[in-house]
Amino acid sequence: MTIIDIHRHYHRVEGELEQYMERARSIGVEKVGISTCGPLFNQLDNEGVIRAKEQYPGSIIGFGYVRLGIDGPEKVDHLHTLGFEALKMIVPKVRYDDRSLLPIYQRAEALRMPCNIHCGILGRLRDEAGHDVSMARMRPVMLDLPLRYCPDLKILMPHLGQPWYDEAWMMIATWDNLYWDISSVCSKRPTEFFVELFGSWGDEVFERVSRRWCFCSDTSDPVEMRDRHEEILDALGADDELRESVYHGAAERLMA
Repeated sequence: MTIIDIHRHYHRVEGELEQYMERARSIGVEKVGISTCGPLFNQLDNEGVIRAKEQYPGSIIGFGYVRLGIDGPEKVDHLHTLGFEALKMIVPKVRYDDRSLLPIYQRAEALRMPCNIHCGILGRLRDEAGHDVSMARMRPVMLDLPLRYCPDLKILMPHLGQPWYDEAWMMIATWDNLYWDISSVCSKRPTEFFVELFGSWGDEVFERVSRRWCFCSDTSDPVEMRDRHEEILDALGADDELRESVYHGAAERLMA
């Protein structure tokens, strides 16, 4: 089955990208959405994504990193001219729902650049000196501002908003332009947790929101993440249509 891994990070580790691509291709990953958020995360900068796109032409979907509270909407324009298809946002200096950020969201909407906006817990970073990091600014409900005022902006909420899962699920059920994944620590929750959460609002809601469930590996081994998804999909009794949606259909709709 064709797979799109729409959320992957690229660290400053020699050979990491090549090793990932080899593992990803072994399970059918044809495209991968890559972002690099700089030294704070021991990652490359946006130029690293450009080099990855050159190294693997046609296989990389570029997510350009925008520093919310520092960069302005002109950064979105600049990344667009460089060929980035989407944007990555994390560790904002203000809350995601701060109105000062609305021009950035609106510019992304106008340029049809989906945004991968980190939500939930974030562990200690490589070097926080000089950085103002607060997990409290990254709760799922704070995506209400861009979702409400930018109806054509598609947002990917990673990690199911861990640990604010109920809040995240309500947001996903409310906004049709909010996509989601179960990568990172979230994926280690018991399978029963997902079955219960996904069924908590009934079959009609799950059928609707599951169309926006994207396969992502984040920083995990892609083969292990595929296997974890299979375990959860099996427990849900997923049919071929849902599996195809999770593995590539939702990502295609996100990027359309």
